[in-house]
Amino acid sequence: MASLLGSADASTSPASDAYFETFQELRGRFGYEFMYVSIIILILATYWVGKKHNEVLAKTTMAVMLPLFRANFARVGDNGAELAIDAPHEYIIYLTGRRHVATVHGLIKMKPRQDLIRTLLTFFSSPVQDTCTLNVTMNPNEYSDGVFAIVPKATGTSVRNKYYDLSTFSKASNQKTLDSALITLTESNELTEAILPLVGDKLNKAAQWLDYFVVSDQPSFKPEKVPTEPFPKRISLSFRLPNARHSREIVPLVEALIACLDGLAENCHVTALTKAKISKAREDAGKEIGKKAQAERAREQEEKRLREKREQEKNLSPDAQRKLAAKEEKRAIKKRQKAVVKKA
Repeated sequence: MASLLGSADASTSPASDAYFETFQELRGRFGYEFMYVSIIILILATYWVGKKHNEVLAKTTMAVMLPLFRANFARVGDNGAELAIDAPHEYIIYLTGRRHVATVHGLIKMKPRQDLIRTLLTFFSSPVQDTCTLNVTMNPNEYSDGVFAIVPKATGTSVRNKYYDLSTFSKASNQKTLDSALITLTESNELTEAILPLVGDKLNKAAQWLDYFVVSDQPSFKPEKVPTEPFPKRISLSFRLPNARHSREIVPLVEALIACLDGLAENCHVTALTKAKISKAREDAGKEIGKKAQAERAREQEEKRLREKREQEKNLSPDAQRKLAAKEEKRAIKKRQKAVVKKA
Protein backbone atom coordinates (compact mmCIF):
# COMPACT_ATOMS: atom_id res chain seq x y z
CA MET A 1 0.00 0.00 0.00
CA ALA A 2 2.81 2.35 0.91
CA SER A 3 4.53 1.56 -2.34
CA LEU A 4 1.37 2.39 -4.21
CA LEU A 5 1.04 5.77 -2.46
CA GLY A 6 4.70 6.44 -3.03
CA SER A 7 4.33 5.65 -6.69
CA ALA A 8 1.21 7.90 -6.91
CA ASP A 9 3.07 10.80 -5.31
CA ALA A 10 5.96 10.23 -7.62
CA SER A 11 3.67 10.19 -10.64
CA THR A 12 1.74 13.41 -9.73
CA SER A 13 4.55 15.54 -8.32
CA PRO A 14 6.43 16.15 -11.58
CA ALA A 15 3.19 17.16 -13.34
CA SER A 16 2.35 19.64 -10.57
CA ASP A 17 5.82 21.07 -10.64
CA ALA A 18 5.59 21.38 -14.38
CA TYR A 19 2.26 23.22 -14.09
CA PHE A 20 3.54 25.71 -11.54
CA GLU A 21 6.75 26.23 -13.45
CA THR A 22 4.76 26.87 -16.61
CA PHE A 23 2.43 29.37 -14.83
CA GLN A 24 5.33 31.22 -13.24
CA GLU A 25 7.13 31.28 -16.56
CA LEU A 26 4.04 32.71 -18.28
CA ARG A 27 3.61 35.31 -15.55
CA GLY A 28 7.27 36.27 -15.79
CA ARG A 29 7.16 36.41 -19.57
CA PHE A 30 3.84 38.20 -20.04
CA GLY A 31 3.36 39.99 -16.73
CA TYR A 32 4.18 43.47 -18.12
CA GLU A 33 2.03 42.82 -21.18
CA PHE A 34 -0.93 41.94 -18.93
CA MET A 35 -0.37 45.16 -16.98
CA TYR A 36 -0.20 47.29 -20.14
CA VAL A 37 -3.30 45.67 -21.60
CA SER A 38 -5.16 46.23 -18.31
CA ILE A 39 -4.19 49.92 -18.29
CA ILE A 40 -5.31 50.32 -21.91
CA ILE A 41 -8.63 48.66 -21.14
CA LEU A 42 -9.08 50.92 -18.10
CA ILE A 43 -8.34 54.05 -20.18
CA LEU A 44 -10.77 52.98 -22.92
CA ALA A 45 -13.48 52.07 -20.41
CA THR A 46 -13.02 55.42 -18.61
CA TYR A 47 -13.25 57.27 -21.91
CA TRP A 48 -16.44 55.51 -22.99
CA VAL A 49 -18.21 55.74 -19.61
CA GLY A 50 -17.09 59.33 -18.96
CA LYS A 51 -18.00 60.51 -22.46
CA LYS A 52 -21.44 58.90 -22.19
CA HIS A 53 -22.06 60.42 -18.74
CA ASN A 54 -21.18 63.91 -19.99
CA GLU A 55 -23.27 63.45 -23.12
CA VAL A 56 -26.35 62.49 -21.09
CA LEU A 57 -25.84 65.40 -18.67
CA ALA A 58 -25.37 67.94 -21.48
CA LYS A 59 -28.35 66.74 -23.48
CA THR A 60 -30.59 66.59 -20.40
CA THR A 61 -29.59 70.15 -19.46
CA MET A 62 -30.25 71.34 -23.00
CA ALA A 63 -33.60 69.54 -23.05
CA VAL A 64 -34.95 71.52 -20.07
CA MET A 65 -33.74 74.84 -21.57
CA LEU A 66 -34.85 74.10 -25.12
CA PRO A 67 -38.55 75.09 -24.77
CA LEU A 68 -37.47 78.54 -23.54
CA PHE A 69 -34.96 78.90 -26.35
CA ARG A 70 -37.43 77.86 -29.04
CA ALA A 71 -40.10 80.20 -27.68
CA ASN A 72 -37.79 83.22 -27.62
CA PHE A 73 -35.36 82.80 -30.53
CA ALA A 74 -35.95 82.25 -34.24
CA ARG A 75 -32.80 80.18 -34.59
CA VAL A 76 -31.55 77.59 -32.11
CA GLY A 77 -28.26 75.90 -32.90
CA ASP A 78 -26.02 75.98 -35.94
CA ASN A 79 -25.61 73.72 -38.98
CA GLY A 80 -28.69 71.73 -37.99
CA ALA A 81 -27.46 70.88 -34.48
CA GLU A 82 -29.23 72.45 -31.51
CA LEU A 83 -26.38 71.36 -29.27
CA ALA A 84 -22.92 71.05 -30.84
CA ILE A 85 -20.12 69.00 -29.33
CA ASP A 86 -16.76 70.74 -29.11
CA ALA A 87 -15.04 68.13 -26.92
CA PRO A 88 -16.20 65.07 -24.93
CA HIS A 89 -16.75 67.39 -21.94
CA GLU A 90 -17.73 70.62 -23.77
CA TYR A 91 -20.92 71.40 -25.70
CA ILE A 92 -21.75 74.66 -27.50
CA ILE A 93 -25.08 76.53 -27.63
CA TYR A 94 -25.82 79.19 -30.26
CA LEU A 95 -28.99 81.32 -30.43
CA THR A 96 -30.04 84.27 -32.58
CA GLY A 97 -33.07 85.90 -34.11
CA ARG A 98 -34.69 87.96 -31.38
CA ARG A 99 -35.57 91.58 -30.71
CA HIS A 100 -32.95 93.51 -28.68
CA VAL A 101 -30.45 90.62 -29.04
CA ALA A 102 -27.50 90.24 -31.40
CA THR A 103 -26.37 86.71 -30.48
CA VAL A 104 -26.23 84.22 -27.63
CA HIS A 105 -23.22 81.95 -27.15
CA GLY A 106 -23.39 79.24 -24.53
CA LEU A 107 -21.00 76.63 -23.23
CA ILE A 108 -21.80 73.54 -21.19
CA LYS A 109 -18.48 72.55 -19.64
CA MET A 110 -18.26 69.45 -17.51
CA LYS A 111 -15.67 67.46 -15.62
CA PRO A 112 -13.29 65.66 -18.03
CA ARG A 113 -14.65 62.31 -16.96
CA GLN A 114 -13.45 60.73 -20.19
CA ASP A 115 -9.82 61.50 -19.35
CA LEU A 116 -8.43 59.13 -16.72
CA ILE A 117 -5.29 61.17 -16.02
CA ARG A 118 -7.11 64.50 -15.66
CA THR A 119 -9.76 62.83 -13.50
CA LEU A 120 -7.07 61.50 -11.16
CA LEU A 121 -5.35 64.90 -11.02
CA THR A 122 -8.57 66.55 -9.80
CA PHE A 123 -8.14 64.67 -6.52
CA PHE A 124 -5.02 66.77 -5.87
CA SER A 125 -6.35 70.14 -7.07
CA SER A 126 -9.44 72.32 -6.85
CA PRO A 127 -12.55 70.34 -7.78
CA VAL A 128 -13.91 70.93 -11.29
CA GLN A 129 -17.61 71.76 -11.50
CA ASP A 130 -20.13 70.96 -14.22
CA THR A 131 -21.27 74.38 -15.43
CA CYS A 132 -23.31 76.12 -18.09
CA THR A 133 -22.51 79.69 -19.17
CA LEU A 134 -24.75 81.78 -21.42
CA ASN A 135 -23.38 85.06 -22.84
CA VAL A 136 -25.90 87.35 -24.52
CA THR A 137 -24.65 90.20 -26.71
CA MET A 138 -27.34 92.88 -26.68
CA ASN A 139 -28.07 95.51 -29.30
CA PRO A 140 -26.43 98.87 -28.47
CA ASN A 141 -28.14 102.04 -27.21
CA GLU A 142 -31.41 100.38 -26.15
CA TYR A 143 -30.91 100.82 -22.39
CA SER A 144 -28.59 102.62 -19.97
CA ASP A 145 -24.94 101.76 -19.47
CA GLY A 146 -23.91 100.28 -16.16
CA VAL A 147 -22.64 97.24 -14.29
CA PHE A 148 -24.94 95.09 -12.16
CA ALA A 149 -24.53 91.55 -10.86
CA ILE A 150 -26.05 89.02 -8.50
CA VAL A 151 -23.63 86.49 -7.02
CA PRO A 152 -23.53 84.07 -4.08
CA LYS A 153 -22.22 85.64 -0.87
CA ALA A 154 -19.85 82.71 -0.35
CA THR A 155 -18.01 83.39 -3.62
CA GLY A 156 -18.89 87.04 -4.19
CA THR A 157 -15.46 88.44 -3.33
CA SER A 158 -13.60 86.02 -5.58
CA VAL A 159 -16.02 86.59 -8.48
CA ARG A 160 -15.74 90.37 -8.09
CA ASN A 161 -11.94 90.26 -8.00
CA LYS A 162 -11.77 87.94 -11.02
CA TYR A 163 -13.61 90.18 -13.48
CA TYR A 164 -12.53 93.67 -14.55
CA ASP A 165 -16.00 95.21 -14.88
CA LEU A 166 -17.17 94.03 -11.47
CA SER A 167 -13.98 94.97 -9.59
CA THR A 168 -13.68 98.38 -11.28
CA PHE A 169 -17.24 99.67 -11.31
CA SER A 170 -19.38 97.81 -8.75
CA LYS A 171 -19.84 97.72 -4.99
CA ALA A 172 -21.45 95.00 -2.88
CA SER A 173 -24.92 95.56 -1.52
CA ASN A 174 -27.41 93.41 0.42
CA GLN A 175 -31.01 93.32 -0.79
CA LYS A 176 -33.97 92.28 1.36
CA THR A 177 -35.82 90.78 -1.60
CA LEU A 178 -32.95 88.43 -2.44
CA ASP A 179 -32.28 85.01 -0.95
CA SER A 180 -29.98 85.27 2.07
CA ALA A 181 -27.29 83.38 0.14
CA LEU A 182 -27.15 86.04 -2.62
CA ILE A 183 -25.75 89.55 -2.83
CA THR A 184 -25.73 92.28 -5.49
CA LEU A 185 -22.69 93.97 -7.01
CA THR A 186 -23.95 97.22 -8.45
CA GLU A 187 -22.73 100.50 -9.88
CA SER A 188 -25.87 102.45 -9.03
CA ASN A 189 -28.98 102.07 -6.90
CA GLU A 190 -31.02 103.04 -9.95
CA LEU A 191 -29.66 100.06 -11.84
CA THR A 192 -30.55 97.81 -8.92
CA GLU A 193 -34.10 99.19 -8.78
CA ALA A 194 -34.52 98.65 -12.52
CA ILE A 195 -33.00 95.17 -12.90
CA LEU A 196 -33.61 93.38 -9.60
CA PRO A 197 -37.43 93.17 -9.98
CA LEU A 198 -36.92 91.46 -13.35
CA VAL A 199 -34.79 88.63 -12.02
CA GLY A 200 -34.84 88.53 -8.21
CA ASP A 201 -37.70 86.08 -7.64
CA LYS A 202 -36.46 83.73 -10.35
CA LEU A 203 -32.87 83.67 -9.09
CA ASN A 204 -34.12 83.07 -5.55
CA LYS A 205 -35.74 79.82 -6.70
CA ALA A 206 -32.42 78.38 -7.88
CA ALA A 207 -29.93 80.27 -5.71
CA GLN A 208 -28.06 77.07 -4.83
CA TRP A 209 -26.91 76.61 -8.46
CA LEU A 210 -26.03 80.21 -9.36
CA ASP A 211 -22.41 81.20 -10.02
CA TYR A 212 -23.13 84.72 -11.29
CA PHE A 213 -25.66 86.80 -13.17
CA VAL A 214 -24.16 89.94 -14.76
CA VAL A 215 -25.55 92.85 -16.77
CA SER A 216 -22.68 94.97 -18.05
CA ASP A 217 -21.53 97.41 -20.70
CA GLN A 218 -17.87 96.70 -19.93
CA PRO A 219 -15.60 93.72 -20.73
CA SER A 220 -14.94 90.92 -18.28
CA PHE A 221 -11.18 91.31 -18.59
CA LYS A 222 -9.19 94.54 -18.60
CA PRO A 223 -8.52 95.95 -22.08
CA GLU A 224 -4.92 96.49 -23.12
CA LYS A 225 -5.66 99.81 -24.85
CA VAL A 226 -8.25 102.56 -24.76
CA PRO A 227 -11.25 101.53 -26.88
CA THR A 228 -12.21 103.66 -29.88
CA GLU A 229 -15.82 102.39 -29.76
CA PRO A 230 -18.16 101.41 -26.92
CA PHE A 231 -17.91 97.83 -25.71
CA PRO A 232 -20.83 95.52 -26.57
CA LYS A 233 -23.48 95.35 -23.86
CA ARG A 234 -23.96 91.87 -22.52
CA ILE A 235 -25.83 89.66 -20.08
CA SER A 236 -23.87 86.74 -18.64
CA LEU A 237 -25.34 83.85 -16.68
CA SER A 238 -23.29 81.02 -15.22
CA PHE A 239 -24.62 78.19 -13.08
CA ARG A 240 -23.58 74.76 -11.86
CA LEU A 241 -25.41 71.72 -13.21
CA PRO A 242 -27.42 69.42 -10.95
CA ASN A 243 -27.48 65.75 -11.89
CA ALA A 244 -29.78 64.71 -14.71
CA ARG A 245 -32.66 63.79 -12.37
CA HIS A 246 -32.81 67.33 -10.95
CA SER A 247 -32.00 69.24 -14.13
CA ARG A 248 -35.29 71.19 -14.10
CA GLU A 249 -34.09 73.09 -11.03
CA ILE A 250 -32.02 75.37 -13.29
CA VAL A 251 -35.03 76.53 -15.35
CA PRO A 252 -35.70 79.67 -13.20
CA LEU A 253 -32.14 80.85 -13.87
CA VAL A 254 -32.69 80.74 -17.63
CA GLU A 255 -36.08 82.42 -17.15
CA ALA A 256 -34.30 85.28 -15.37
CA LEU A 257 -32.03 85.70 -18.37
CA ILE A 258 -34.98 85.69 -20.78
CA ALA A 259 -36.81 88.25 -18.65
CA CYS A 260 -33.98 90.73 -19.18
CA LEU A 261 -34.07 90.57 -22.96
CA ASP A 262 -37.14 92.81 -23.16
CA GLY A 263 -37.07 94.08 -19.58
CA LEU A 264 -33.81 96.01 -19.88
CA ALA A 265 -34.93 97.92 -22.96
CA GLU A 266 -38.23 98.78 -21.27
CA ASN A 267 -37.15 99.52 -17.70
CA CYS A 268 -33.40 100.17 -17.45
CA HIS A 269 -33.16 103.93 -18.05
CA VAL A 270 -31.36 105.93 -15.36
CA THR A 271 -31.56 109.67 -14.68
CA ALA A 272 -29.23 112.21 -16.28
CA LEU A 273 -27.26 112.59 -13.03
CA THR A 274 -26.61 108.84 -12.72
CA LYS A 275 -25.80 108.66 -16.42
CA ALA A 276 -23.18 111.38 -15.96
CA LYS A 277 -21.59 109.51 -13.02
CA ILE A 278 -21.45 106.30 -15.02
CA SER A 279 -19.89 108.13 -17.97
CA LYS A 280 -17.30 109.78 -15.69
CA ALA A 281 -16.35 106.37 -14.24
CA ARG A 282 -15.65 105.09 -17.75
CA GLU A 283 -13.54 108.15 -18.59
CA ASP A 284 -11.44 107.59 -15.48
CA ALA A 285 -11.04 103.91 -16.28
CA GLY A 286 -10.01 104.81 -19.83
CA LYS A 287 -7.36 107.22 -18.54
CA GLU A 288 -5.92 104.49 -16.31
CA ILE A 289 -5.80 102.07 -19.24
CA GLY A 290 -4.15 104.80 -21.34
CA LYS A 291 -1.46 105.40 -18.72
CA LYS A 292 -0.70 101.71 -18.51
CA ALA A 293 -0.56 101.41 -22.30
CA GLN A 294 1.74 104.45 -22.51
CA ALA A 295 4.05 103.01 -19.85
CA GLU A 296 4.12 99.70 -21.72
CA ARG A 297 5.03 101.46 -24.96
CA ALA A 298 7.80 103.39 -23.18
CA ARG A 299 9.15 100.15 -21.73
CA GLU A 300 9.14 98.48 -25.13
CA GLN A 301 10.93 101.47 -26.71
CA GLU A 302 13.57 101.43 -23.98
CA GLU A 303 14.13 97.70 -24.47
CA LYS A 304 14.46 98.28 -28.21
CA ARG A 305 16.97 101.10 -27.63
CA LEU A 306 19.06 98.89 -25.34
CA ARG A 307 19.02 96.02 -27.84
CA GLU A 308 20.18 98.33 -30.63
CA LYS A 309 22.86 99.76 -28.37
CA ARG A 310 24.17 96.27 -27.51
CA GLU A 311 24.26 95.37 -31.20
CA GLN A 312 26.26 98.51 -31.95
CA GLU A 313 28.69 97.76 -29.11
CA LYS A 314 29.34 94.27 -30.52
CA ASN A 315 30.61 95.83 -33.73
CA LEU A 316 33.11 98.13 -31.94
CA SER A 317 36.81 97.32 -31.73
CA PRO A 318 38.15 95.96 -28.41
CA ASP A 319 39.80 99.32 -27.66
CA ALA A 320 36.57 101.23 -28.36
CA GLN A 321 34.64 98.79 -26.15
CA ARG A 322 37.07 99.39 -23.24
CA LYS A 323 36.72 103.17 -23.64
CA LEU A 324 32.91 102.86 -23.72
CA ALA A 325 32.94 100.65 -20.60
CA ALA A 326 35.11 103.20 -18.76
CA LYS A 327 32.76 105.99 -19.79
CA GLU A 328 29.72 104.06 -18.54
CA GLU A 329 31.49 103.38 -15.25
CA LYS A 330 32.22 107.10 -14.73
CA ARG A 331 28.58 107.92 -15.47
CA ALA A 332 27.41 105.30 -12.94
CA ILE A 333 29.75 106.74 -10.27
CA LYS A 334 28.36 110.25 -10.81
CA LYS A 335 24.80 108.97 -10.44
CA ARG A 336 25.66 107.24 -7.17
CA GLN A 337 27.36 110.40 -5.84
CA LYS A 338 24.31 112.52 -6.71
CA ALA A 339 22.06 110.03 -4.95
CA VAL A 340 24.23 110.18 -1.82
CA VAL A 341 24.15 114.00 -1.83
CA LYS A 342 20.37 114.10 -2.20
CA LYS A 343 19.92 111.57 0.62
CA ALA A 344 22.18 113.65 2.89
